[in-house]
Amino acid sequence: MRSHRRRDRVVYMRDDGGEDTVEVAENPVGVSFVQARKGGARVTTSKMAGWKKVLLFGVVAAVSIGVLLIVVSVGTLLWANSVAEELGEPTPVPTAVTIAVAGEAAAPAARGSASSDAPPRVEIELLDGRFEIRAGPAGTEIQVDGEYAENYYELIEEHTPADASGGPTTTIRLRPTSNGLVRMMAAFRGNGDPSRQPNRLTVLIPAGRPLALTLDVSRGESRIDLGGLTLTDLNVDLSMGDHRLGFGEPLAETLQQLRISGDTGNIELDQLGNARARALRISSRMGNFTVDLGGEWPTDDVSDLEITHAMGDLRLRIPNSVRVTPDSRSSATMGESGRIDRREETVDPDAPVLRLDLSTTMGATRITRYVADRPEELAPRVPSPRAPEPTR
Repeated sequence: MRSHRRRDRVVYMRDDGGEDTVEVAENPVGVSFVQARKGGARVTTSKMAGWKKVLLFGVVAAVSIGVLLIVVSVGTLLWANSVAEELGEPTPVPTAVTIAVAGEAAAPAARGSASSDAPPRVEIELLDGRFEIRAGPAGTEIQVDGEYAENYYELIEEHTPADASGGPTTTIRLRPTSNGLVRMMAAFRGNGDPSRQPNRLTVLIPAGRPLALTLDVSRGESRIDLGGLTLTDLNVDLSMGDHRLGFGEPLAETLQQLRISGDTGNIELDQLGNARARALRISSRMGNFTVDLGGEWPTDDVSDLEITHAMGDLRLRIPNSVRVTPDSRSSATMGESGRIDRREETVDPDAPVLRLDLSTTMGATRITRYVADRPEELAPRVPSPRAPEPTR
């Protein structure tokens, strides 16, 4: 049975004495039906209002797009599951690789140029695993030991000769050979834990050799101690995981600038004074960020330290054995700025001097002063990663 909201009926008299009837009705959704009866014939037509027609077409299009997205998503998951089934469970295999640093072996064309005198650069990129990076014996090359899932990742080395931008570059990269969704499906198929890290590597960087170092560690756990190295430049990117970077002993030479960037996770920086940097540029966001300023800072000039942190707490530990300049500042946007306490800091005119510029957004800055010669108040040194789980 049809329900009409409105009905109009019009009767027309023909010259031959017959009648033509036209009925117009509109149903609750706004569709107009026109029914005409001419003699014994009956004709019905319908018409919808313009804006309602657009609305109906929009709803149909949205439903169609939603169905299409569901179909594509299901198809993608089935494809990823199929590829993961073909590759099998991530299976770590042992590795022990010695990688020569592209140093004195510069390209003949580059010899005599300004770039040929620049120290070699080492770039290390690691992801999805537990990693340890520290100084190795002097007079050796870079050593990479441990294990990684060879059916989902590859460990590669690349060598780039010196050019106008700098010295020769050695790149060590652990990179995936399959799609991220495929790796996630493989983890679910294996032990049901997608957070389990299939890669565990230790990288030893030779001490006593001047190097420019770039580190990029992501999605995992890292313990990095660069103490004792001879670095001319240092850039570090840490993201998505639990990372600890420290300097267990002073660097062999003073750094002009140290840059550290953190993103998403728990990041701790320990004994930054041992980096012996004249300028430090540190930034992080989304997570807890802990910075310890212990160590042997340069004493011949003021060291500038700039820290910016967003969305999380910044914890800063400053030993009383260093002086903080009066123009140092701590600010916060939508958060709490910490107070720089100078009441118990040293008055020794030969003590190292720091100029601090601290900025926090959507978080709090907690500043703690401590006495560095008390063992119970020393900042914790960078520990080694947890022992690897047995390979099944």
